[in-house]
Amino acid sequence: MDAGGDGGEQLELTLGPLYHVVVDDRVSGSLTGRPARGYRSPPQELDAARCLAALLLDRSGELVGDGPWRRPLAGGQRHVAIVLAAPGQLGG
Repeated sequence: MDAGGDGGEQLELTLGPLYHVVVDDRVSGSLTGRPARGYRSPPQELDAARCLAALLLDRSGELVGDGPWRRPLAGGQRHVAIVLAAPGQLGG
């Protein structure tokens, strides 16, 4: 069997752009007793990123606009944004 021949089929996977969900919990340390926190998700497709962002914002349904979005937290606010991942990064 010729591994370099043209007769075989090869699976081709085309990935669209991938995105990170970036979370920044901005809180008052004197009120909450804890520092501000941040999170950056692994690269993922836009639909998955929007779903995660809605979950982190405690919202049901579609997010309106392009973000960033905010939600109140005890002693501060949560800021959530969806940003384009650098080319060449794979989701997973």
